[in-house]
Amino acid sequence: MTISQILLKTATDAKVGFSIAVLIGYCLYKIMAIVERRKLQSCNDSNEISNNINMYSDNHKLILVIRTDLKMGKGKVAAQCAHAAVAAYKAARKYPKVLKAWEECGQAKITVKVDSENALEEVAKQAKRIGLLANTIQDAGHTQVKPGSKTVCAIGPGPAELIDQVTGHLKLF
Repeated sequence: MTISQILLKTATDAKVGFSIAVLIGYCLYKIMAIVERRKLQSCNDSNEISNNINMYSDNHKLILVIRTDLKMGKGKVAAQCAHAAVAAYKAARKYPKVLKAWEECGQAKITVKVDSENALEEVAKQAKRIGLLANTIQDAGHTQVKPGSKTVCAIGPGPAELIDQVTGHLKLF
């Protein structure tokens, strides 16, 4: 092989390598653009939940509505509230502005009580009707309550003024 053939082969290898690098770079750029577009779509949902944050003050909270008619022990109530708080947090991740505002307010969590499943369901319906997050927890039934029993409903996180429209009349647990 002559020097000119080696140089020609090296130049061809470099062009092919460069072309492959450009193609890979372009594909990565497109993938990143799609991912970013999806993130923006979820942040800019026209859902009332993300819009409500701009309508109210900087005070945000999470309310845990507990059924007292089930006569759950303290540990059971604590576990059910923990389930509800985790569910609320997972749901709030879809609304970064709401989640950030709640975190900046110290992630306030308040427990209140209702005396029936109907009352719990009504609070959840009211919350959803005005655009708040509402997550109701159903127990597996392994210990103190029947399987499928609705034990706690997390309302929020969200603007305190809006949440108070739904839960402001309830007594503290």
